[in-house]
Amino acid sequence: MKKRICISQTHYLQEALPTGSWTQVSRKKHNPLKRLLKRYQKGIDTALAAMAIGIMFLAGIWVFLIQLAEFGFNS
Repeated sequence: MKKRICISQTHYLQEALPTGSWTQVSRKKHNPLKRLLKRYQKGIDTALAAMAIGIMFLAGIWVFLIQLAEFGFNS
């Protein structure tokens, strides 16, 4: 015989499932670095993309200055 579940009350899961069927919840702390990476993944990706673009821009300026210096020495 099945028990009826009343959803309108706050403790309806306790009527449907026996207390012994719930598994133990681990209370130990998980890796905080992994948690921070998950939390700030979008910001980290944006910062890495901005740094990559900035490094390419600076490398382009550096190459231009080297070519300008070589052109000045050859004249």
